[in-house]
Amino acid sequence: MGVTERPFVVERAGDTIPGILWSPEASAGPSPLVLVGHGGHGEKRNRNGLAMARRLVRRLGYAVAAIDAIDHGERGPIRPPDHRAYRALWHKPDTFDRMSADWQATLDALSDLPSIDSGRVAYWGLSMGTMFGVPLVAAEPRIKVAVLGLCGFTGPSADRGRIATRHAAEAPRITCPVLFFVQWHDERFYRQGAFDLFDQVGSKDKRLHAHPGAHGELPAAEATDATIAFLRPRFSSAQEA
Repeated sequence: MGVTERPFVVERAGDTIPGILWSPEASAGPSPLVLVGHGGHGEKRNRNGLAMARRLVRRLGYAVAAIDAIDHGERGPIRPPDHRAYRALWHKPDTFDRMSADWQATLDALSDLPSIDSGRVAYWGLSMGTMFGVPLVAAEPRIKVAVLGLCGFTGPSADRGRIATRHAAEAPRITCPVLFFVQWHDERFYRQGAFDLFDQVGSKDKRLHAHPGAHGELPAAEATDATIAFLRPRFSSAQEA
């Protein structure tokens, strides 16, 4: 139905990073690339990420890539409902830096493909996708626009992930356009802490979309429509430049 799905593997510093690339079956030229980070206890081909990937490919002609986060998916051992391995991940001192390096190695590899426009790259990741996404977007100048959210400085998941100090230091270094989602009754990342994280993002072009409901109740259709409306004009501007 217009989407080609191809698995790939990237090797970095002894780590094997499994990923998937979704791309248009037919394209008039190199496509913009959206890197999609999945949520906690998920994997690269999770339901929400797969739906977002297919919509971006079909509706915009973009390419989309996802990889398994550290200790997730094919990189195990994190599996619900056992949270012990997940908690342990956040106590490793190199977790954030390893994940950023994994994404950068992935971007290096995909940028060599003739079907990819390496000048138009975005990052999309909510919840744990933002926990890892904030340091990545702050460090990677090739990422020209980002969609983040369902994350903040306070709440049980913020405390367990010990992210507040790292994000407070990294968020001001983000300068690309940012769309940020907040769930008003989020029980994992509290509303005010999410607002505070958004406030710390250094981008001049940033937007916040808030919806009622708990952490997992972000309306999928609204998230897709808002993402497309945010990405399309900014990628068009990058192409014209």
